[in-house]
Amino acid sequence: MTRNWSDIYGKTQLYLIPRNEVSRDIFEYSPTTPIERGFLGEEFSQNAIASSWSYGINSSEQFTPFDRHRPLYLAQTEPTRSDNIPIPVIPPTDLVEVTAAEQEFDQQRQIITARGNVRIRFRETLIEAEQAQVNLNTRQTAARGNVALQRGEQLVQGSQMEYNFVRSTGVIYEARGVVVTQSTASDFDIEQPTNLTPAPIFSGSLSDTLTEAQPVTEVTTTGETQIQVTGAGFPQVGGTVNRLRFEAERIDIQPNGEWEATNIRITNDPFSPPELELRADNAQLRRISPLQDELLTSRSRLVFDQRFSIPLFRDRTIIDRRQREPSPLEFGYDLRDLDGYFVQWNLTPIELGPLELKVAPQVLVQRAISEGLSPLDPRFYGLNTRLSGRITPTTSIEGQLKISNFEDFPDLGENAYRARLRVRQSLEDYTLTGEYSYRERIFNGTLGSQTVHRSFGAVLTVPNILIGPSGGYVNFQTGYQAIEANTDRFDLLEAERENDRINRQRFQTVGTLIYPIPLWNGSALPATASEGLRYTPRPVIPFVRLVGIARGSASLYSEDESQFYLSSSVGIQGQLGHFSRSYLDYTGFSLFYTQVAIDGASPFLFDRMVDQRILTLGLVQQIYGGLRGGVESAINLDSGLALNNEFTLEYSRRTYGVILRINPVQRLGSFSLRISDFNWTGDSPPFDD
Repeated sequence: MTRNWSDIYGKTQLYLIPRNEVSRDIFEYSPTTPIERGFLGEEFSQNAIASSWSYGINSSEQFTPFDRHRPLYLAQTEPTRSDNIPIPVIPPTDLVEVTAAEQEFDQQRQIITARGNVRIRFRETLIEAEQAQVNLNTRQTAARGNVALQRGEQLVQGSQMEYNFVRSTGVIYEARGVVVTQSTASDFDIEQPTNLTPAPIFSGSLSDTLTEAQPVTEVTTTGETQIQVTGAGFPQVGGTVNRLRFEAERIDIQPNGEWEATNIRITNDPFSPPELELRADNAQLRRISPLQDELLTSRSRLVFDQRFSIPLFRDRTIIDRRQREPSPLEFGYDLRDLDGYFVQWNLTPIELGPLELKVAPQVLVQRAISEGLSPLDPRFYGLNTRLSGRITPTTSIEGQLKISNFEDFPDLGENAYRARLRVRQSLEDYTLTGEYSYRERIFNGTLGSQTVHRSFGAVLTVPNILIGPSGGYVNFQTGYQAIEANTDRFDLLEAERENDRINRQRFQTVGTLIYPIPLWNGSALPATASEGLRYTPRPVIPFVRLVGIARGSASLYSEDESQFYLSSSVGIQGQLGHFSRSYLDYTGFSLFYTQVAIDGASPFLFDRMVDQRILTLGLVQQIYGGLRGGVESAINLDSGLALNNEFTLEYSRRTYGVILRINPVQRLGSFSLRISDFNWTGDSPPFDD
């Protein structure tokens, strides 16, 4: 006979408390529903409850999980009473709490069987199910019927589960749930870290800029991962995807956040059916370091819009909570240094204490074909390396070395490589940056790309100072540099010379004021899959605004030379539509006029201000579905020359996006991939709904 603990209200709570006595575990079993309800039956008095009920444990008894195709086994052994065991003092972390509509306790086997709205809590782990069994010896649990396992921020649901609270191991059938990637390791751990030059032209598209400028409102998008490949450099990877949904036929949970899954599907989409999925027949996640996991998969592929898939020809992926390159093999284009197309191989980064060294050999395909080079020729190859890391909490280092050919290695010619070393020191809200560069390439408007042969110095950057309620701000930076660079002033050059370079010291201060004035703000559509989030990860808010920009610069050079300028820009920018209908439902625009007043002239070409009247315009238009095309152009109104022309073609979806940019003026191109990150509340439906 078993004892059935259920009150007239249909609920009983049991706290299972471990303690030691003569080398064997004793558990106190004590119903906690208020005594005055009188639900316990005639054989239990208030005095008996006050002295508690305790049961011995047969430590050799093993727990046998229920068969997933049979009903739960219900214990049938009569418990024995032990009145004289003292009430122990135990830590709260060792409590096992069981709540259910109906419970039975097998004293001999030390198994609790619970039915109806079952909740089992141990430390940071919570299990919910329609029915469950708990073994008090091993802390093993078997549950079935709308099973849910929550530990920290991780949530896994399924039809059936076996789980060990102490080892944090188990198996879940027909599993689905949500994983918060940043806290997976800790949640399942049983044991319980500048430059004065203009920004790159490919820092963002016009549509990205306009989206950032729209009025702030509550959105569900929390961020995104951006992967951008430009020219001859390493891919630029930024942002994270922190929350993922998954479904699997079976998931085996192992200690320290490791797991193995069968027929798994993973998506970043909060809606069903997902737009973007990673599918694999089998997947295994294994911890290889505190910041690295190894994902082994079989027949893995990316599925887009439930229509077509792309196989991933790799069965091993390193998931790193630090920034990593998206692919070991890349194709790029650099006409100036590498003579066109090349192939780059990103080797596994090398850890040098707090620093990381990335090495990427290059095969210069277009140069090899056009010059008929053999693989033994030193001009057949190039090299790209990057050193980065944080040596103290406030000090970081970044260095880069690019070799365009290995002719006469190691005595390379001065035009065979480019190098840069940068050290940043945070001084509370300020940033001090020391930098050395060799043959740094800088684009300077209608003067084109210029090379600074050598530069050494430091820059102090002041944090943005906010102005007004509309998002205006002011910032400043000042610095000193010793520079060797080209000039076109013959009065500064020697009659007999090997090149057109001169040496000067430069003290420079730059201040910028940006002040937007809203003219009109629309409203966003609801953040649903069919409306506000149909083609974009963030609901579009239509708006129109005026923007005023003022920038002043004072540059003092050795040899009693100077350059001062004050530029003022005024323009209008905005976006119309919601990017929700199938065509012509988004138009982004930007139009600015800039006037520059100049006093003096720099002796160098790379920082000389020559463009005094500039018209800048941009347009982005939805064509059909998620396809958008755009153009941005800047023109010198005095000479008619183009400072910048950039063409973009973008395919945007809620969960992902790709964008191709081409800039014929700078002879550069880039390809970017966006993977969106979302936060949401509620339970997302199954993938196939």
